[in-house]
Amino acid sequence: MGYAARTLVEAIPAPAAILDLDGRVLVANERWAAPGRDAELYPAEGGFLSAAPGPCGGHRGVLEAVWHMTPTGPPARLRCGCDESTERTWQVSALDAGDGERQCLITILAEEAGPDNRAEFLALLSHEARTPVTTVVAAVELLRAQSLEQGVREIVDNVYFSARALETLTDNLLDLGKLETGRLRLAHEPVTVRALLEGVVEPLQRESRSKGILLLTAPAPDLPPVVMGDSRRLRQVLDAVVGNAVKFTSAGEVVVLAEASGDGTWLMTVSDTGPGITEPQRARIFQPFTQADSSSARRHEGAGLGLALASRLVARMGGDIEVESAPGAGALFRIRLPLLAAPAPVEAEPRPLARRRIAVVAPTAQSTRALSWLLAGAGAEPVAAKFAEVTRPMAEIDTVVWCDDSHDAEAAQRADTVGRAVGPDGQGLMISSTDPRTGVVRRPGVLTAPLVLNRVVAALNQERTGVRGAPVTVPPLSGGRVLLAEDNEVNRTVFRRMIELMGVTCDTVVDGEEAARAALAGPEYDVVLMDVQMPRTDGLEATRLIRAAGCRTPILALTATAPADRDRCLAAGMNGRLSKPITLPELRAALAPYLHPAATAPPVAGDAPGDAVGRLISRIQTDDDPARVMAR
Repeated sequence: MGYAARTLVEAIPAPAAILDLDGRVLVANERWAAPGRDAELYPAEGGFLSAAPGPCGGHRGVLEAVWHMTPTGPPARLRCGCDESTERTWQVSALDAGDGERQCLITILAEEAGPDNRAEFLALLSHEARTPVTTVVAAVELLRAQSLEQGVREIVDNVYFSARALETLTDNLLDLGKLETGRLRLAHEPVTVRALLEGVVEPLQRESRSKGILLLTAPAPDLPPVVMGDSRRLRQVLDAVVGNAVKFTSAGEVVVLAEASGDGTWLMTVSDTGPGITEPQRARIFQPFTQADSSSARRHEGAGLGLALASRLVARMGGDIEVESAPGAGALFRIRLPLLAAPAPVEAEPRPLARRRIAVVAPTAQSTRALSWLLAGAGAEPVAAKFAEVTRPMAEIDTVVWCDDSHDAEAAQRADTVGRAVGPDGQGLMISSTDPRTGVVRRPGVLTAPLVLNRVVAALNQERTGVRGAPVTVPPLSGGRVLLAEDNEVNRTVFRRMIELMGVTCDTVVDGEEAARAALAGPEYDVVLMDVQMPRTDGLEATRLIRAAGCRTPILALTATAPADRDRCLAAGMNGRLSKPITLPELRAALAPYLHPAATAPPVAGDAPGDAVGRLISRIQTDDDPARVMAR
């Protein structure tokens, strides 16, 4: 073969070879002849592509394609499942070699790993994607702990939520692979129901408020406050279903409820007032990489993983999920799970609204139920009412909670009407579906959905509920010294600053060998934060060395891999693990058992406006190496 033929195959970034019509390999590139390849599947130059049955059922189909092709015809693509772990796509193109002689060019377009290899690949993908996401989330956490102008804070928050969305997508890909290969394990731990529900709706507040959607959630008053289950997997299921409802609902409401179904199962419902789902769409809504609208002009982005993962997780937990919907009538998702009350006695929830009868006005039966359950959870006695009823005094009721839109020009008049009806000793609380900071109604007594119980209680008891846009603060810790082992330079710097922000001294090392040396040589550390994957000596081996030397200093793993590696960390002698990316509250919660809260110090809030953040942003803008800036 000539120079041109060899140049052709070497330029192809995949295994490629040129064959004659008898299947003899005339020239092949290095990727075709890579060490370790099966010679029968990839014969070397001079060898023949077998037409007989073999490991992949033979290549007769490939050779037949060669015999029937012409140089002017389109290339043929053939799939060949060579064994349980590999599937290949062969592209065959006919070549004109001159003098009437024909040859063919074969390119292996894909070599897809089987179940085990797919899981390993997804685990690697998860780790590699988490590493840069960890840097972004941690750096933004530092920025969010500062006092920022509202416009700057909105930009910082957008970066934060986008990074967390990327983290969720990576986790979903990994978990879907584990579910399909049967390698996903479930935890069995106490789950606080209200915290679970509120943790799902709070991150959706920006999207719901921008659309004017009334987003509410509440557990039934008679539902056990703590159940046994896997909190992370339950959160994944609800994140997917509730996020989907908010995404596809442009107006109205999304309501998330949890209750006992009466047959020993726990029923969660997610209802929305969106466009509804057609029967063909319902048939494929739980399939991976599928959206109801899959056209190029679709209005909503997404990989189509959320609901597919949710349905598989629910099945893995022994439950079922179904959807009831019709075009134009919204959708109702029902999730049934066999969750039991926590066996240990649980302290009774506080009842700060005990003996208060509160009139509740909401648009639908679902939102009325959600608000009523929310208030009943704090000890109140809710009374469902229509708005016309609360515009005049009601017997034994001096408090009215109603849903409205603070951007509606008539909302202020309705608020005045309620105020006159309850009188000077009564109280009215408007639940706005939009942000009142930019609305017509700007007065005390307005809360924005989604609601969490402590904010509702604080508002009804006329206590401060906090200022949105204020620094994200965490209470400081009472000093102490932490050893941080992290090989990534930017992550190491950002984590150190997060630790120091909580009033704790932090020493850093770059690999496991240095970590073991520092932990054993002193000074004495209260806790070690140990990255698992590091050069020279990884975190697991470093931990074994420390434990073998008799050192009992608590060690917490820092890992960008899946939570399934928890057992490996514990087996090596670690006390627990933190999954990257890590937020300030998560980091504080992990360190607190070993460092204890400060006695009287105020919450950590960072520098004054324009100080630390201004200096950091200025240096990033004038330096072409952000890693060098963060390390200063």
